[in-house]
Amino acid sequence: MKICKVLFFLVFTCCFALAAFADEINLSLDKDVITEADTVNLTISYSGDSDEKPDLSALQNDFQIVSNMASQRVNYVNGNFSQIKSWTIGLKPLKLGKITIKPIQIGSVRSNYADVEVKEVTNVAYVPDSRENSNSPYFKIEQTISPTSPYVQQQALIWVTLYDSLGLQNGSLSISDETLKNWSITPVSSKPIVKSDFINGKKMNVVKYAFAAFPLKSGEINSPQFIFDGDYIKNVGFNLPNFNDAFMNFGIDFQNSFGQRVPVRMKTTSEKIDVLPVPQNFTGVWLPLTNLTIDAKWAPNTKFQTGEALTRNVIVQATGLQEEMFPNLSFPEIDGFKQYPEKPEISSSVKDGKIITTAKYNIVYIPSKSGSFTFPKQEIQWFNVLTKDFQKSVIPAETVKVAYNPNIPDAQEPKQVSQLMSNSSIVPDNQEHKKIALPLNSISSSMPTINAYGKYILLIVAFLLLLFSFRFFRSKSGKDTYKAEVISSIRKKNYADARRNLILWANTKFKNSSIQNLNDVAKVVNNPDFSAQINSLNEVLYSDALKDFNAAEFLSIFKKVDKQVRKSTKNKEILPNLYN
Repeated sequence: MKICKVLFFLVFTCCFALAAFADEINLSLDKDVITEADTVNLTISYSGDSDEKPDLSALQNDFQIVSNMASQRVNYVNGNFSQIKSWTIGLKPLKLGKITIKPIQIGSVRSNYADVEVKEVTNVAYVPDSRENSNSPYFKIEQTISPTSPYVQQQALIWVTLYDSLGLQNGSLSISDETLKNWSITPVSSKPIVKSDFINGKKMNVVKYAFAAFPLKSGEINSPQFIFDGDYIKNVGFNLPNFNDAFMNFGIDFQNSFGQRVPVRMKTTSEKIDVLPVPQNFTGVWLPLTNLTIDAKWAPNTKFQTGEALTRNVIVQATGLQEEMFPNLSFPEIDGFKQYPEKPEISSSVKDGKIITTAKYNIVYIPSKSGSFTFPKQEIQWFNVLTKDFQKSVIPAETVKVAYNPNIPDAQEPKQVSQLMSNSSIVPDNQEHKKIALPLNSISSSMPTINAYGKYILLIVAFLLLLFSFRFFRSKSGKDTYKAEVISSIRKKNYADARRNLILWANTKFKNSSIQNLNDVAKVVNNPDFSAQINSLNEVLYSDALKDFNAAEFLSIFKKVDKQVRKSTKNKEILPNLYN
């Protein structure tokens, strides 16, 4: 009986030892719950003798594989060797809901299952590679709209605020397709307001953007929704700098040099808002504004004489109106005058978060007879969104006295004026110009005017030729110009200008590339020494502490790269022509 017990113990021990050294595959995830824009790391651990790699093709149905790192550990215990291989796969989900990762096979050994839940993108983002921070958002996006119940086509001001505690890279804002069906949106600032703040015990970069939003229809609609796409770098051994004035435009190749890029995607929360309709019984052009002014004045040194061209300038300025919404204005005809309205010049600017659109009209009048003439009052009706009532902005009636011109009889139009008015930028009310024979005594008096116009025309032609020559030679020497600017700014230690000129230099060298930052410059040049210099330049630009920067070494490598790129560019330009 004792012998049987001993034999049973030996057999059991051997079986256990064999099981301990048997081939095994184990799947594990660093996150059980992620958003559709996050990545999850799948670790495949294999203890066995096979040299095969795991087949990852089944993962591509549910995920995009964004990274793949392999490692191996060898153990030697009591004279026995064992090895454990592992693969860490970065996965970005392609769908929402629960995703089950099916067993992965190496040789004849199959792994376990693994599950992950993918949630929709919201206004917060978490750190997908850190378990202890899984319940603490490191990124957040918010928006506010004012007023909360605007009139249809009234300007509303939207502030989009981004909170970041890790240092986002290459971030951008976009507008959802659904938003563009109901809103017209225009930025009201060329760059964001950036500051640092402590929020809930965390140091945050706070970035604010302002937008003007115009609802295109009345009734209950969703507020605009903005989407943020960016990334941050994990496993970086130093603190990331704050945002620069160009909003996360660092230009450092962190992914290849320091760590892995982790995507971050968020979208603002959309809410239902009530857009007020046009008031009942209103007829005319609907202009919901905070202010509208209109002014008219004659050009300086205007002579009110028959046959003389008179220019009247009308300026309309509307606060809270987009250019494309500006109404078409017409001007009444005046008996005794020929009227030639020019195409208006419309421009817009921003003040205190409001879009101000200005339209400048130039109307040329040719009086055909002398006497006293009245230009009637002209008014524009608009709706004041502050006082909730209709108002009118008025050009008062104006009476002018036209003197008799002895050189030009009444009811006649001088030939030189007629020729001037045939300019394509002026649209006459009557397309048929009169051709008249001037008396002999008027020809001599009109000659200086004709000569003056001839001088002006010659000056204009000379200016255009000079401008063309300048643009031509500049286009020929643009690359060398930017090269010289880079060298000059580096020598002057103006590194911000050096960054801008480097981007301009690269865009002229690599015309088919989209180069936005120094990271893109390093990529298209593809030179290790130059990339190292770009990283050094970025450390000077963005690090908290000023790093040592060898300007002489930078310029030496930059000049070599410029020469190499120039030769390469010439070859690329010549080769296509050989085969045409």
